[in-house]
Amino acid sequence: MKNDILHRLTAARPAHLDPDRPTPSPVREEELAGVMTRPRATRRARATAQPRRVGRPLVSGLALATAMAVAAVLIADTTPEKPGPAPSATSGSGSQVLLAAASHVGQQPAGSGTYWYVEEHLGSLHKVPGRNYSVAVRTEQRYWTAAAKNKQWSQLLDPGARPATKADEAAWKADGSPTSWNLTGETVTYAGKGEIQHDAPGGTADIVTMGDLPLRLLVTLPTDEQALRKRLFTLVDKDYNAPEKILDRIVVDTAVQLATTLPSTPALRAAAYRLLATEPGVRSLGDVKDHTGRTGYAVALPGPYEHAPELRLIFDKSTGMPLGTETVATRGGDGVSRGELLSYTTITSMKWTEEAPPFDTDTKDPGPGSAPVEEPDAEAVR
Repeated sequence: MKNDILHRLTAARPAHLDPDRPTPSPVREEELAGVMTRPRATRRARATAQPRRVGRPLVSGLALATAMAVAAVLIADTTPEKPGPAPSATSGSGSQVLLAAASHVGQQPAGSGTYWYVEEHLGSLHKVPGRNYSVAVRTEQRYWTAAAKNKQWSQLLDPGARPATKADEAAWKADGSPTSWNLTGETVTYAGKGEIQHDAPGGTADIVTMGDLPLRLLVTLPTDEQALRKRLFTLVDKDYNAPEKILDRIVVDTAVQLATTLPSTPALRAAAYRLLATEPGVRSLGDVKDHTGRTGYAVALPGPYEHAPELRLIFDKSTGMPLGTETVATRGGDGVSRGELLSYTTITSMKWTEEAPPFDTDTKDPGPGSAPVEEPDAEAVR
C-alpha cells in the first residue's frame, strides 16, 4: 500500500519537477527553500505521513508532490455577518469578482451535521514520452471531518488515466489506444486501481493531527477580513520559522483553503474571499467551465515568486461557492509551455451530513498487484 501511495505521488508530479533532470529549475529551488523554512519537527512528521489531500494545488506554487506531503491548516468559524449588496461578477477586476462571490456565498445557509463531507476529482497532466499527446493522471479524494471530535477520515481512489483533451484523445486513438503509459518511471493505466487506501483516525496509517492547529481554535477566527489576516498571521507565526514574506504566503495559502474545501461558515468563507481580493495581482478570468462542464467565473492569483505556477479559483455564478481550482504554468521550459494547464481539482460534493464514513479502520497493505484489465470507452473522454 505504501508503494501505491508513493506511485501516485510520483505520477501526480508535474513533468517540469522531475528530480532526474540534470539542472534544478528555479521553481524547485524556491520550493525547497519554502519547505526548509518549516520547523524541523513538523517537516519530519509530515515527510513520513500519509497524504491527506492528494494533488491539492496551493497558491504558493508548491509542487504537487510537495503539497501532497503537507497537511493543510484547517480552520472554520461560527458567527455570520449580514452581507452587503452584491457587486457585479460578470465584469471588472479580480478583486471585484471575489467581492461579488463573497457577497453571494455569505448569503448561503450555514448548514449543520456531524461530518463535513468533501469529494474532489483531481488531475495532473503529463506528456507521454515519445508520443504527441498528454494524459491526465486522475485521483478521487473523499474525506469526512468531525470538527467537534478533531478527527478526519479519508479515502483515496485511482479511477485511471485518460487523454487530457479532445486533441489528445485523437492522437491517443491514432497511437492504437494504449491502456497503460509509463510516466517518469511509473506506469499508469486506463483501468486504474480502484481504491488505493482509506485512513481512519487512530490507525497505523493515520496522518499527523489535522493541520498545525487544534480544531478547538477554529471557532475563534474573525469574519472581518483584516482581522482574519492578522489572526492567521499570528497563528502561522507560532508554527513556522520563516521570514515575514513567507509567512504572508502561508496566510494566503490558508485563506485559499478556507475559501474552498474547509468546513467554513458562509461568513468565514466570505471573509476569506475578501482577504484574497486584497492580494496584489489578482485578476478576473471571466466566465469559464470546470472539468465537469459546469459554468462559473474565475480569478487568477499570482504565485509568490517569478515564474511560479498561477492558481485559478473557480466559483459558482449563482451561489459563489467554490467549484474547483487549476494551476497553470507561467513560463515555458522544462517540458511545459507558458499557459499550459498543470493540474486541476474539481469539487463534486461538499456538504454537512449525518452519514458516517463507510470504514473505521485503515486499509491493510495489499502487497504487490496489478490493475484489472478494462477496455476504454469509445465515447469521448471527459
